[in-house]
Amino acid sequence: MIRFTYLCLLAIMFLMATSCSDISDIKDAELVSDVSVAVPLINTQLKLDSVSERLDGLTSIVLSPNGQATIKYNSEVIRQDANAIFPVYPVPVPIVITGPNSVWSLEEAAAQTGAFANNVIRKAIFQNNKVFFLLQHTLEEDVTFTITIPEFTLNGVAFTETYTVPPRANDTDVFNTETSSLDEYLFVPVDNSLNFQYTATDGSGSDVEMAITAMKLDFLNFSYVEGYFDERTFDIQGDVINVGLFDKWISGGLEFEDPKVSVKVENAFGFPVKTDFQELRFTTVSGLVYDIESDIIENGVEFNFPTLDEVGEIKETSFDFNKNNSTIEDIFLDKIASVSFDIDAIANPGGDTTIDGFLNNESYFRIDVSVDLPLHGIINELVITDTIDIDLIQIEDINSAEFKFIIKNDYPATVNVQAVILNGQNNAIDVVFEGDGIQLAAATLGADGRTIGGETTIEYVDIQEDRIDVIKNGKRVVLVATIDSRNVSDDFLWFYSDYEVDFKLGAIFNLKN
Repeated sequence: MIRFTYLCLLAIMFLMATSCSDISDIKDAELVSDVSVAVPLINTQLKLDSVSERLDGLTSIVLSPNGQATIKYNSEVIRQDANAIFPVYPVPVPIVITGPNSVWSLEEAAAQTGAFANNVIRKAIFQNNKVFFLLQHTLEEDVTFTITIPEFTLNGVAFTETYTVPPRANDTDVFNTETSSLDEYLFVPVDNSLNFQYTATDGSGSDVEMAITAMKLDFLNFSYVEGYFDERTFDIQGDVINVGLFDKWISGGLEFEDPKVSVKVENAFGFPVKTDFQELRFTTVSGLVYDIESDIIENGVEFNFPTLDEVGEIKETSFDFNKNNSTIEDIFLDKIASVSFDIDAIANPGGDTTIDGFLNNESYFRIDVSVDLPLHGIINELVITDTIDIDLIQIEDINSAEFKFIIKNDYPATVNVQAVILNGQNNAIDVVFEGDGIQLAAATLGADGRTIGGETTIEYVDIQEDRIDVIKNGKRVVLVATIDSRNVSDDFLWFYSDYEVDFKLGAIFNLKN
C-alpha cells in the first residue's frame, strides 16, 4: 500500500485550504528494470475554482469578471416574519357594549392585550378571527337582538347578525351566541374606535333594555394592517461567523487591502426601520476581543421600505464596514477567528405619527451578514502548517528510493516547503527535505498586476535503506509552508482565479536482488 496524500496544501498559499490527491494502490506502477519500479503518487492542479468546491456551505469564493477573488464567510440567514414581530394576540376579556349606539376605543384593546399599544389602525383585514356575543335580558320571553358594526365590512356590506335571546334562568345565566367568522372582513375604524349599533325587541316589537351586552373576539389577528406603528425595538437574533482563513496560521504577517463586514437587508414591512447594533465583535485565534468603531454603530442605518403603493414588494438595503468608515482594517492585522453580531431593528425611529405604514402576513426582515476578504494583500513570511495521517511505504525488500517533486507555481509569492515525519507518539523522526526545505520561486509579475506564466521547481530526494526503515515508522506528516509576496512586490497583490499550482510527485523504488 502506498499513500502519500495532501502534499498540495503547501502550494495553496493565500487561501490556506488544502487539496488532496490520493493514490491508494500501485496498479499504475511501471517496471524500470528487474529491480526497480516507478510509481506515480500525486498529479494535481490547484486553482481557486477547485478550492471553492471544497469549502463549507457558509463559505464561498466570489470571482469578479476579471478573475479577482474574494473569500466570503457568510452567517446563517437571520429572518423575522410578521407573526414573530407582531404575533397573534388573544383577547381574554369581553368588550363591553354600553348601549344601542356606543363607541369603544381600540386603546382599550391595547391596554388589555398590548397588541397595538400607541399604534393607530386605519385599515386592516381580519384573518382566522371568530366573534360571538354575550347577551342577557330580564324578560320572561325571547328577545330579538340585531347588531351592526359599521367598521367591519365584507364586500362593502357591514357586519350584521341577528340572534334570538332566550329568557335567563338566573342572574348568572348569560346567553352565548353562535360564533361568526370575521375572515376577510375589512376593518376601517373611525378615530381608532369601533361603533356598536344594536336593537333589542320583544315579541310585540317594543324596545328592550339589555342587562348584559358584550362582544368576545378570540384573537386580534390580521392578514393586513395599515396605519401608524409606534416606535419600538424588535429583538432579532444574532449569529457568529467563523473565519477559517487563519486556522493554520502559525506566524508571519498577512495584510488585507480592504477587508469588509457586509450587511444586506431585505425588508417587506411598509414602515421605516433602522438598525440598532447591540454587538459587532471580533475574536482572534488567541482569544483577544475587539469591538469595531464606526459611525454606523453609533447612528444606525435606515432600511429602505415599500410604500402603500408597493404592498408586496421587497426593498433591499446594503452597507458594509470598511477601511473608510470603521477600524476594521486595523482589527484584521490580527488573526481573526470569528465575528459575532447582534442587530436589533427599531420600527419608525423618531415616532413620526404622520407616516402611514403597513404590514401583512407575508412581511419579514431578512438580514445577511458576511465577512469579505478580497485576496488583495501583502504576505510577510506567513507560516502555515497542517498535519496529515499517512500510511507510508509498505513495499517489502526496498534497497533505496528516489522521490521526484515537480511543482509549477503561478502565484506571485515564494513558498518554502518542508515536511516533518512524526511517529505514533507525535515525535519527529525525519524531514523530507534537507535544511529549511525547498524554495518554490514566485511567478513573474507583469505590468498589469498579473503573473506571467509560472515557475517550475524540480526536486529529487534520495532515500537510502536505513532511512527507509525510519520512515516506515511514520504515522503523520506535518507540512510547513512559509509564504512571502514581498520577494515580488511591496504593494498589495491580487490573486486571480486562473492562478494554479501544478503539483506532481513520483517515486522510483529500487528493490533488493
